[in-house]
Amino acid sequence: MKWTNKLFRVLLLLPLFWWVYLIFFGNLGAEPVKEMNHNTGFMALLYLCANLWIGVIGAFWKWPVQLRFLIQERRFLGVLTWVILIGHLFFYIALEAFSIKGLVQIFEKTYLTFGFFAFTGMTILAATSNNFSVRKLGGKRWKLLHRCVYFVFLLVTVHIFLIEKANLFQFTLITAPLWLGELARLGRWLRVRSRKSTGSLSPHAR
Repeated sequence: MKWTNKLFRVLLLLPLFWWVYLIFFGNLGAEPVKEMNHNTGFMALLYLCANLWIGVIGAFWKWPVQLRFLIQERRFLGVLTWVILIGHLFFYIALEAFSIKGLVQIFEKTYLTFGFFAFTGMTILAATSNNFSVRKLGGKRWKLLHRCVYFVFLLVTVHIFLIEKANLFQFTLITAPLWLGELARLGRWLRVRSRKSTGSLSPHAR
């Protein structure tokens, strides 16, 4: 593994070390569990967006040699996002005092339901983010499965906007540009596919 990949992973892990420090030695305020629930959710969103931005940027511009390691690290970033989401779910359950009611609420409150299905989707993607899964599924099917990350991002977006009523502007600044980028990417893909389809027709068929 190149030093750039290692440095990138260390930087991604820094928030986790910081949280450990805050939990044991720092000050998380009057509601530490609630604070950690918010911190883990926010960081998971940022990491998910970063992962998707790597794909969006790569679709329009060729990554320079010095930054191509980012493409290689997308799997690690995805799995780390899932690990942080486990923490987010754990702190939610802790907020509910590990009660059965807290679990039942997941299917009673809309924002929790969207969040739960987003977590389920990320679990499937994380579990298949390895070479073994690529070999077993085949490259095409693996890529098709991992395109479900866009559906996961949709679930996450709805989850956020249903719960973060006081910070809608902040989360709009985070998610809206990415959605515009993904829509532009989809439009570009459809145009390329249309041109290929038209070009494949025989002169008589045209």
